[in-house]
Amino acid sequence: MDVELKHLRAFVAVAEELNFTQAAKRLHMAQQALSAQIRRLEERMDVQLLERTTRKVELTEAGKVLLEEARAVLEAADRAVAATKATGRATTVLTMGLVVPADYEPLVPAIERFREQSPDVDVRVHFGDVADPAAGLRDGMADVGVVVGAFDRSGLETLTLWSDPRGAAMATGHALSVHEQLTIEQLVAEPTFDFVTPDPIFRDFWMAINHRGGRPPHIVAQFRGLDGLVEGIRSGLGINLVRERVLGGAGPESGVVYRPVAGLEGADVCIAWRTGDTRPVVQDFVEAAREAFAASPQA
Repeated sequence: MDVELKHLRAFVAVAEELNFTQAAKRLHMAQQALSAQIRRLEERMDVQLLERTTRKVELTEAGKVLLEEARAVLEAADRAVAATKATGRATTVLTMGLVVPADYEPLVPAIERFREQSPDVDVRVHFGDVADPAAGLRDGMADVGVVVGAFDRSGLETLTLWSDPRGAAMATGHALSVHEQLTIEQLVAEPTFDFVTPDPIFRDFWMAINHRGGRPPHIVAQFRGLDGLVEGIRSGLGINLVRERVLGGAGPESGVVYRPVAGLEGADVCIAWRTGDTRPVVQDFVEAAREAFAASPQA
């Protein structure tokens, strides 16, 4: 007896639908061809599986037994095929570097588009150091990075996705918090925080050095992570330039508020990759990001 999987799939469809027309649609085949497969299955098994009339289709006792067994056989076959494919396919990993976790959610459209187009690639995230503006690209911890603002981009290629405004984060009770918007003069007159980074371009950008007229900033503390910076701001030590999304929607109840600064240039948010890295997985992610933000640009 030579029963094939296609015969069992045809039978299961008819047995579950109890309607040849609906079963044929489900299997994307002609009803005549489906009927022929059922007849062939019954002939090869030498048993009647279905009671057919002009009004209805019913399972015989033999058909009920075969339905349960056929389902199990088909499920086992599908598992075997999937397991074989997985064993024969090496997993490709793409690691995306982030300077701050807050940049993951806005990138979801690009990540989802990439996963649709490259389902065999495993996307992982590397949370880098806030002092590393290249998001792990230079030390090989990331394949692509989400980079923000001005920094030394030598050896890197970038694709700008959107621009975030920069503003001042301050304690809820700070004297400047009564203003809906600050001027650059108000910003640079306030004590602020320093941070350790090997990239002077990056430091100057986030300390608004080009707006200080040659006067050094009044440094009150140094931070190495965002948690330390937020605690310093909340305590009232000083104010600091940030992007609003980095504060995670902080409001007065959190002890920290955000105020935009008029006339201050924004911070470009970009996808970056190493110059000369032509690996398809990298270029495919860059293209997915380009398509996602062209279709739905970030505000």
